[in-house]
Amino acid sequence: MSGTATYQIRTGAATGAQVRLILASGFQADYVREVANAQARLGHAVYVIGGNMHEGQTYHENVTLLNIRGNDKRERNPLREIAKLASYYARLLRCVADAKCDTVYDVSIGRPMLRCVLMYPLFRMLGKHVVYTAHNVLPHDADSVKNRIVYSIVYRLLVDKIVVHGQAIKERIVYEFGVDTERVSVVAHGTYHAKDSADISKPSAREQLGIPKHERVLLCFGLQRFYKGTHFVLEALDNYRAANVTLLVRGHAPERSYQDLVERMVNAHAGTLKVNAKFGAVSNSDMELLFKAADIVLLPYLEGSQSGIKFMAYAYGRPVLASAVGSLQEYIEQGHTGEVFTCGDHAAFCEVLERMLCNLDAYAPESIALYAQEHCSFDTAARQVDAICSSLSRRAA
Repeated sequence: MSGTATYQIRTGAATGAQVRLILASGFQADYVREVANAQARLGHAVYVIGGNMHEGQTYHENVTLLNIRGNDKRERNPLREIAKLASYYARLLRCVADAKCDTVYDVSIGRPMLRCVLMYPLFRMLGKHVVYTAHNVLPHDADSVKNRIVYSIVYRLLVDKIVVHGQAIKERIVYEFGVDTERVSVVAHGTYHAKDSADISKPSAREQLGIPKHERVLLCFGLQRFYKGTHFVLEALDNYRAANVTLLVRGHAPERSYQDLVERMVNAHAGTLKVNAKFGAVSNSDMELLFKAADIVLLPYLEGSQSGIKFMAYAYGRPVLASAVGSLQEYIEQGHTGEVFTCGDHAAFCEVLERMLCNLDAYAPESIALYAQEHCSFDTAARQVDAICSSLSRRAA
Protein backbone atom coordinates (compact mmCIF):
# COMPACT_ATOMS: atom_id res chain seq x y z
CA MET A 1 0.00 0.00 0.00
CA SER A 2 1.38 3.38 -0.91
CA GLY A 3 2.00 5.95 1.74
CA THR A 4 0.14 9.21 1.94
CA ALA A 5 2.15 12.10 0.51
CA THR A 6 1.95 15.82 0.91
CA TYR A 7 0.38 17.83 -1.87
CA GLN A 8 3.68 18.18 -3.72
CA ILE A 9 4.51 15.62 -6.40
CA ARG A 10 7.99 14.16 -6.07
CA THR A 11 9.63 14.85 -9.41
CA GLY A 12 11.95 11.86 -9.18
CA ALA A 13 9.30 9.33 -8.22
CA ALA A 14 8.22 8.57 -11.76
CA THR A 15 11.61 7.86 -13.34
CA GLY A 16 11.11 5.62 -16.36
CA ALA A 17 7.32 5.71 -16.06
CA GLN A 18 4.60 7.92 -17.43
CA VAL A 19 2.78 10.00 -14.83
CA ARG A 20 -0.99 9.77 -14.45
CA LEU A 21 -2.65 12.48 -12.35
CA ILE A 22 -6.13 11.48 -11.12
CA LEU A 23 -8.38 14.09 -9.51
CA ALA A 24 -10.62 12.11 -7.19
CA SER A 25 -11.78 14.45 -4.43
CA GLY A 26 -15.24 13.68 -3.11
CA PHE A 27 -15.82 10.49 -5.07
CA GLN A 28 -16.24 6.88 -4.00
CA ALA A 29 -13.07 5.50 -2.44
CA ASP A 30 -13.53 1.97 -3.84
CA TYR A 31 -13.96 3.26 -7.40
CA VAL A 32 -10.95 5.57 -7.09
CA ARG A 33 -8.78 2.73 -5.74
CA GLU A 34 -9.70 0.46 -8.65
CA VAL A 35 -9.13 3.17 -11.28
CA ALA A 36 -5.75 4.11 -9.81
CA ASN A 37 -4.56 0.53 -9.40
CA ALA A 38 -5.56 -0.36 -12.96
CA GLN A 39 -3.60 2.61 -14.32
CA ALA A 40 -0.62 1.53 -12.18
CA ARG A 41 -0.80 -1.99 -13.60
CA LEU A 42 -0.19 -0.43 -17.01
CA GLY A 43 3.16 0.74 -15.71
CA HIS A 44 2.27 4.35 -14.91
CA ALA A 45 3.33 6.30 -11.84
CA VAL A 46 -0.10 7.28 -10.52
CA TYR A 47 -0.87 10.22 -8.25
CA VAL A 48 -4.35 10.40 -6.75
CA ILE A 49 -5.49 13.83 -5.55
CA GLY A 50 -7.98 12.98 -2.85
CA GLY A 51 -9.07 13.47 0.73
CA ASN A 52 -9.59 11.62 3.99
CA MET A 53 -12.17 9.33 2.42
CA HIS A 54 -9.43 7.82 0.22
CA GLU A 55 -7.19 6.94 3.14
CA GLY A 56 -6.96 3.31 4.26
CA GLN A 57 -7.36 1.83 0.79
CA THR A 58 -4.94 -0.81 -0.51
CA TYR A 59 -3.17 0.79 -3.45
CA HIS A 60 -0.71 -0.60 -5.97
CA GLU A 61 2.93 0.17 -5.16
CA ASN A 62 3.03 2.65 -8.06
CA VAL A 63 0.15 4.69 -6.61
CA THR A 64 0.69 7.69 -4.35
CA LEU A 65 -2.23 9.32 -2.55
CA LEU A 66 -1.92 13.09 -2.33
CA ASN A 67 -4.32 13.98 0.45
CA ILE A 68 -4.66 17.69 -0.15
CA ARG A 69 -8.40 17.82 0.53
CA GLY A 70 -8.45 16.48 4.09
CA ASN A 71 -11.98 16.46 5.50
CA ASP A 72 -14.42 15.70 2.67
CA LYS A 73 -17.48 16.87 4.59
CA ARG A 74 -18.75 20.43 4.39
CA GLU A 75 -18.09 22.67 7.36
CA ARG A 76 -21.17 23.92 9.18
CA ASN A 77 -19.62 27.35 9.54
CA PRO A 78 -19.74 29.07 6.09
CA LEU A 79 -16.57 31.07 6.73
CA ARG A 80 -14.62 27.95 7.70
CA GLU A 81 -15.93 26.19 4.59
CA ILE A 82 -14.80 29.07 2.36
CA ALA A 83 -11.36 29.09 4.00
CA LYS A 84 -11.04 25.31 3.62
CA LEU A 85 -12.02 25.43 -0.06
CA ALA A 86 -9.68 28.34 -0.81
CA SER A 87 -6.78 26.46 0.76
CA TYR A 88 -7.70 23.25 -1.07
CA TYR A 89 -7.96 24.85 -4.50
CA ALA A 90 -4.69 26.73 -4.01
CA ARG A 91 -2.93 23.43 -3.21
CA LEU A 92 -4.72 21.72 -6.07
CA LEU A 93 -3.53 24.33 -8.55
CA ARG A 94 0.06 24.03 -7.36
CA CYS A 95 -0.15 20.23 -7.49
CA VAL A 96 -1.38 20.27 -11.09
CA ALA A 97 1.27 22.85 -12.05
CA ASP A 98 4.04 20.66 -10.60
CA ALA A 99 2.82 17.43 -12.23
CA LYS A 100 5.12 16.06 -14.90
CA CYS A 101 2.24 15.15 -17.18
CA ASP A 102 0.06 16.97 -19.66
CA THR A 103 -3.33 15.47 -18.71
CA VAL A 104 -5.58 15.66 -15.65
CA TYR A 105 -7.91 12.65 -15.44
CA ASP A 106 -10.87 13.88 -13.36
CA VAL A 107 -13.07 11.18 -11.80
CA SER A 108 -14.31 13.40 -8.95
CA ILE A 109 -17.82 14.70 -8.41
CA GLY A 110 -19.60 17.71 -6.92
CA ARG A 111 -19.10 21.50 -6.94
CA PRO A 112 -18.99 21.94 -10.75
CA MET A 113 -18.88 25.73 -10.44
CA LEU A 114 -15.65 25.61 -8.44
CA ARG A 115 -13.90 22.52 -9.75
CA CYS A 116 -14.82 22.88 -13.41
CA VAL A 117 -15.71 26.47 -14.24
CA LEU A 118 -13.02 27.97 -12.00
CA MET A 119 -10.19 25.41 -12.09
CA TYR A 120 -10.36 23.93 -15.59
CA PRO A 121 -9.48 27.21 -17.36
CA LEU A 122 -6.48 27.51 -15.01
CA PHE A 123 -5.48 23.92 -15.81
CA ARG A 124 -5.63 24.79 -19.49
CA MET A 125 -3.48 27.88 -18.91
CA LEU A 126 -0.90 25.56 -17.34
CA GLY A 127 -0.88 23.54 -20.56
CA LYS A 128 -2.88 20.60 -19.19
CA HIS A 129 -5.54 18.62 -21.02
CA VAL A 130 -8.65 17.63 -19.06
CA VAL A 131 -10.29 14.20 -19.38
CA TYR A 132 -13.59 14.49 -17.52
CA THR A 133 -15.66 11.55 -16.24
CA ALA A 134 -19.40 12.22 -16.50
CA HIS A 135 -20.76 9.73 -13.97
CA ASN A 136 -24.18 11.25 -14.64
CA VAL A 137 -25.40 13.62 -17.33
CA LEU A 138 -26.66 15.97 -14.61
CA PRO A 139 -26.61 15.66 -10.82
CA HIS A 140 -29.31 13.35 -9.48
CA ASP A 141 -32.64 15.11 -8.84
CA ALA A 142 -31.12 18.39 -10.07
CA ASP A 143 -32.19 18.93 -13.67
CA SER A 144 -32.38 22.72 -13.43
CA VAL A 145 -31.72 25.59 -15.85
CA LYS A 146 -28.68 26.60 -13.78
CA ASN A 147 -27.15 23.13 -13.91
CA ARG A 148 -27.80 22.80 -17.62
CA ILE A 149 -25.98 26.08 -18.25
CA VAL A 150 -23.04 25.05 -16.03
CA TYR A 151 -22.69 21.59 -17.56
CA SER A 152 -23.11 22.95 -21.06
CA ILE A 153 -20.07 25.16 -20.43
CA VAL A 154 -18.14 22.23 -18.98
CA TYR A 155 -19.03 19.76 -21.73
CA ARG A 156 -18.66 22.11 -24.67
CA LEU A 157 -15.84 24.46 -23.70
CA LEU A 158 -13.73 23.36 -20.76
CA VAL A 159 -12.79 19.70 -21.28
CA ASP A 160 -10.88 17.92 -24.03
CA LYS A 161 -12.48 14.49 -23.68
CA ILE A 162 -15.50 13.16 -21.80
CA VAL A 163 -15.54 9.62 -20.40
CA VAL A 164 -18.91 7.97 -19.74
CA HIS A 165 -19.88 4.51 -18.53
CA GLY A 166 -22.75 3.84 -20.92
CA GLN A 167 -23.95 4.49 -24.47
CA ALA A 168 -27.18 6.11 -23.26
CA ILE A 169 -25.18 8.66 -21.25
CA LYS A 170 -23.12 9.52 -24.32
CA GLU A 171 -26.21 9.97 -26.47
CA ARG A 172 -27.77 12.37 -23.97
CA ILE A 173 -24.63 14.49 -23.71
CA VAL A 174 -24.26 14.61 -27.49
CA TYR A 175 -27.87 15.48 -28.28
CA GLU A 176 -28.89 17.54 -25.25
CA PHE A 177 -25.71 19.62 -25.03
CA GLY A 178 -24.55 19.67 -28.66
CA VAL A 179 -21.22 17.99 -27.97
CA ASP A 180 -19.23 16.48 -30.83
CA THR A 181 -19.67 12.72 -30.65
CA GLU A 182 -15.93 12.17 -31.12
CA ARG A 183 -15.22 13.96 -27.85
CA VAL A 184 -17.31 11.50 -25.80
CA SER A 185 -15.93 8.00 -25.19
CA VAL A 186 -17.84 5.07 -23.70
CA VAL A 187 -15.53 3.29 -21.25
CA ALA A 188 -16.32 0.21 -19.17
CA HIS A 189 -17.24 1.06 -15.58
CA GLY A 190 -15.11 -1.71 -14.15
CA THR A 191 -15.86 -4.65 -11.86
CA TYR A 192 -14.56 -4.33 -8.33
CA HIS A 193 -11.98 -6.60 -6.73
CA ALA A 194 -14.35 -7.40 -3.90
CA LYS A 195 -13.37 -8.74 -0.51
CA ASP A 196 -13.63 -12.52 -0.83
CA SER A 197 -12.91 -14.64 2.23
CA ALA A 198 -12.57 -18.33 1.43
CA ASP A 199 -14.31 -19.32 4.65
CA ILE A 200 -17.47 -17.31 3.91
CA SER A 201 -19.99 -19.10 1.70
CA LYS A 202 -23.66 -18.34 1.07
CA PRO A 203 -24.80 -20.61 3.95
CA SER A 204 -22.26 -19.18 6.41
CA ALA A 205 -23.06 -15.60 5.37
CA ARG A 206 -26.74 -16.24 6.00
CA GLU A 207 -25.99 -17.86 9.32
CA GLN A 208 -24.08 -14.76 10.45
CA LEU A 209 -26.94 -12.53 9.28
CA GLY A 210 -29.57 -14.70 10.95
CA ILE A 211 -31.26 -15.71 7.69
CA PRO A 212 -32.53 -19.29 7.14
CA LYS A 213 -30.46 -21.10 4.53
CA HIS A 214 -33.49 -21.95 2.36
CA GLU A 215 -34.71 -18.33 2.26
CA ARG A 216 -34.64 -16.45 -1.05
CA VAL A 217 -32.83 -13.17 -0.42
CA LEU A 218 -33.13 -9.81 -2.21
CA LEU A 219 -30.67 -6.97 -1.59
CA CYS A 220 -31.08 -3.19 -1.95
CA PHE A 221 -27.59 -1.86 -1.29
CA GLY A 222 -25.81 1.50 -1.36
CA LEU A 223 -26.72 5.11 -0.69
CA GLN A 224 -30.42 5.25 0.10
CA ARG A 225 -31.93 8.11 -1.86
CA PHE A 226 -35.31 8.63 -3.47
CA TYR A 227 -34.08 8.05 -7.03
CA LYS A 228 -32.57 4.68 -6.01
CA GLY A 229 -36.13 3.35 -5.56
CA THR A 230 -36.04 1.31 -2.35
CA HIS A 231 -39.47 2.71 -1.50
CA PHE A 232 -40.64 1.57 -4.95
CA VAL A 233 -39.67 -2.01 -4.06
CA LEU A 234 -41.63 -1.84 -0.82
CA GLU A 235 -44.66 -0.47 -2.68
CA ALA A 236 -44.45 -3.14 -5.36
CA LEU A 237 -44.08 -5.97 -2.84
CA ASP A 238 -46.65 -4.71 -0.35
CA ASN A 239 -49.10 -7.45 -1.32
CA TYR A 240 -46.47 -9.99 -2.37
CA ARG A 241 -47.54 -13.44 -1.19
CA ALA A 242 -44.53 -15.59 -2.07
CA ALA A 243 -43.15 -17.52 0.88
CA ASN A 244 -39.56 -17.59 2.14
CA VAL A 245 -38.44 -14.25 0.69
CA THR A 246 -36.36 -11.73 2.64
CA LEU A 247 -35.48 -8.18 1.53
CA LEU A 248 -32.26 -6.70 2.93
CA VAL A 249 -31.89 -2.90 2.82
CA ARG A 250 -28.46 -1.53 3.66
CA GLY A 251 -26.72 1.81 3.20
CA HIS A 252 -26.48 5.38 4.39
CA ALA A 253 -29.41 7.74 3.80
CA PRO A 254 -28.03 11.30 3.36
CA GLU A 255 -31.52 12.76 3.77
CA ARG A 256 -33.15 11.77 7.05
CA SER A 257 -36.58 12.27 5.48
CA TYR A 258 -35.98 9.38 3.07
CA GLN A 259 -34.81 7.09 5.84
CA ASP A 260 -37.97 7.95 7.79
CA LEU A 261 -40.10 7.17 4.72
CA VAL A 262 -38.54 3.73 4.23
CA GLU A 263 -38.77 2.91 7.94
CA ARG A 264 -42.47 3.84 8.01
CA MET A 265 -43.10 1.62 4.99
CA VAL A 266 -41.22 -1.27 6.57
CA ASN A 267 -43.21 -0.96 9.79
CA ALA A 268 -46.49 -0.79 7.86
CA HIS A 269 -45.69 -3.71 5.55
CA ALA A 270 -48.41 -6.34 5.79
CA GLY A 271 -47.32 -8.92 3.18
CA THR A 272 -45.45 -12.19 3.66
CA LEU A 273 -42.19 -10.59 2.55
CA LYS A 274 -39.73 -10.25 5.43
CA VAL A 275 -37.87 -6.92 5.46
CA ASN A 276 -34.61 -6.28 7.28
CA ALA A 277 -33.55 -2.62 6.93
CA LYS A 278 -30.52 -0.99 8.57
CA PHE A 279 -29.14 2.43 7.72
CA GLY A 280 -25.59 3.66 8.01
CA ALA A 281 -22.14 3.04 6.56
CA VAL A 282 -21.38 -0.58 5.63
CA SER A 283 -17.95 -2.09 6.30
CA ASN A 284 -16.17 -4.25 3.72
CA SER A 285 -16.71 -7.35 5.87
CA ASP A 286 -20.45 -6.66 6.18
CA MET A 287 -20.62 -5.93 2.44
CA GLU A 288 -19.16 -9.36 1.73
CA LEU A 289 -21.75 -11.04 3.95
CA LEU A 290 -24.63 -9.16 2.32
CA PHE A 291 -23.69 -9.89 -1.28
CA LYS A 292 -22.81 -13.51 -0.58
CA ALA A 293 -26.10 -14.02 1.26
CA ALA A 294 -28.14 -12.50 -1.59
CA ASP A 295 -29.77 -14.33 -4.48
CA ILE A 296 -30.66 -11.17 -6.43
CA VAL A 297 -29.40 -7.59 -6.17
CA LEU A 298 -32.12 -5.02 -6.90
CA LEU A 299 -31.48 -1.83 -8.88
CA PRO A 300 -34.97 -0.29 -9.06
CA TYR A 301 -33.71 3.19 -9.97
CA LEU A 302 -36.34 5.75 -10.92
CA GLU A 303 -33.69 8.02 -12.47
CA GLY A 304 -30.01 7.69 -13.13
CA SER A 305 -27.30 6.97 -15.63
CA GLN A 306 -25.34 3.98 -14.32
CA SER A 307 -24.61 2.17 -11.07
CA GLY A 308 -21.45 0.75 -9.55
CA ILE A 309 -23.63 -1.56 -7.43
CA LYS A 310 -24.30 -3.63 -10.53
CA PHE A 311 -20.61 -4.33 -10.95
CA MET A 312 -20.18 -5.04 -7.24
CA ALA A 313 -22.95 -7.65 -7.59
CA TYR A 314 -21.15 -9.16 -10.59
CA ALA A 315 -17.91 -9.34 -8.60
CA TYR A 316 -19.72 -11.63 -6.16
CA GLY A 317 -21.41 -13.54 -8.98
CA ARG A 318 -24.89 -12.25 -8.16
CA PRO A 319 -27.53 -11.41 -10.81
CA VAL A 320 -29.26 -8.04 -10.85
CA LEU A 321 -32.83 -6.92 -11.47
CA ALA A 322 -32.61 -3.40 -12.90
CA SER A 323 -35.01 -0.80 -14.21
CA ALA A 324 -34.65 0.17 -17.87
CA VAL A 325 -33.39 3.70 -17.22
CA GLY A 326 -30.31 5.44 -18.62
CA SER A 327 -27.40 3.06 -19.13
CA LEU A 328 -28.43 0.92 -16.18
CA GLN A 329 -29.65 -1.83 -18.51
CA GLU A 330 -26.35 -1.97 -20.38
CA TYR A 331 -23.96 -4.79 -19.48
CA ILE A 332 -26.91 -6.97 -18.46
CA GLU A 333 -27.28 -10.21 -20.41
CA GLN A 334 -30.86 -11.21 -19.72
CA GLY A 335 -31.18 -14.83 -18.68
CA HIS A 336 -27.48 -14.86 -17.73
CA THR A 337 -26.35 -11.92 -15.55
CA GLY A 338 -29.76 -10.49 -14.66
CA GLU A 339 -33.02 -9.06 -15.96
CA VAL A 340 -34.55 -5.68 -16.80
CA PHE A 341 -38.04 -4.31 -16.08
CA THR A 342 -39.97 -1.21 -17.12
CA CYS A 343 -38.95 1.70 -14.90
CA GLY A 344 -41.55 2.58 -12.26
CA ASP A 345 -43.92 -0.28 -13.19
CA HIS A 346 -44.89 -2.27 -10.08
CA ALA A 347 -46.52 -5.11 -12.00
CA ALA A 348 -43.58 -5.49 -14.38
CA PHE A 349 -41.15 -5.56 -11.45
CA CYS A 350 -43.09 -8.28 -9.64
CA GLU A 351 -43.51 -10.35 -12.79
CA VAL A 352 -39.80 -10.35 -13.65
CA LEU A 353 -38.80 -10.90 -10.01
CA GLU A 354 -41.05 -13.94 -9.71
CA ARG A 355 -39.59 -15.37 -12.92
CA MET A 356 -36.07 -14.93 -11.56
CA LEU A 357 -36.92 -16.47 -8.20
CA CYS A 358 -38.35 -19.52 -9.93
CA ASN A 359 -35.24 -19.95 -12.06
CA LEU A 360 -32.28 -18.94 -9.86
CA ASP A 361 -30.11 -21.78 -11.17
CA ALA A 362 -29.91 -19.98 -14.54
CA TYR A 363 -27.75 -17.25 -13.00
CA ALA A 364 -24.58 -19.19 -12.22
CA PRO A 365 -22.21 -17.18 -9.95
CA GLU A 366 -19.03 -18.36 -11.72
CA SER A 367 -20.46 -17.47 -15.13
CA ILE A 368 -21.53 -13.99 -13.97
CA ALA A 369 -18.10 -13.25 -12.48
CA LEU A 370 -16.39 -14.47 -15.66
CA TYR A 371 -18.63 -12.26 -17.82
CA ALA A 372 -17.67 -9.24 -15.71
CA GLN A 373 -13.96 -9.97 -15.97
CA GLU A 374 -14.13 -10.37 -19.74
CA HIS A 375 -16.42 -7.46 -20.63
CA CYS A 376 -16.23 -4.79 -17.94
CA SER A 377 -13.03 -4.94 -15.90
CA PHE A 378 -11.15 -1.91 -14.59
CA ASP A 379 -8.13 -3.09 -16.59
CA THR A 380 -10.17 -2.85 -19.79
CA ALA A 381 -11.29 0.64 -18.76
CA ALA A 382 -7.70 1.66 -17.94
CA ARG A 383 -6.52 0.69 -21.41
CA GLN A 384 -9.34 2.70 -22.96
CA VAL A 385 -8.55 5.79 -20.86
CA ASP A 386 -4.83 5.34 -21.55
CA ALA A 387 -5.53 5.47 -25.28
CA ILE A 388 -7.52 8.68 -24.81
CA CYS A 389 -4.75 10.35 -22.79
CA SER A 390 -2.09 9.20 -25.27
CA SER A 391 -4.03 10.64 -28.19
CA LEU A 392 -4.19 14.01 -26.42
CA SER A 393 -0.43 13.91 -25.77
CA ARG A 394 0.29 13.12 -29.42
CA ARG A 395 -1.98 15.95 -30.53
CA ALA A 396 -0.18 18.36 -28.20
CA ALA A 397 3.21 17.23 -29.48
